[in-house]
Amino acid sequence: MNEHNYGTHLIKFKADVTPDGTYWIGKAHVQYNHGRTRRCFEVHGPAEKFDSKEAAEQHVLGMAKTLIDNFI
Repeated sequence: MNEHNYGTHLIKFKADVTPDGTYWIGKAHVQYNHGRTRRCFEVHGPAEKFDSKEAAEQHVLGMAKTLIDNFI
């Protein structure tokens, strides 16, 4: 699992191949502190399917950054 610091947030992300081995689907876990409480949320699901692991990871990382910018 890869890690990326985005501001005060930690994004852990990876991509898994589908069972038939055809496509990659990205997943991310975002952690941040809200006061003295650590909060987290997941970004996952087949928003799109990708032909490479790197493309899936970059897509889910971008989705996590967008959610952070728009909702936190």
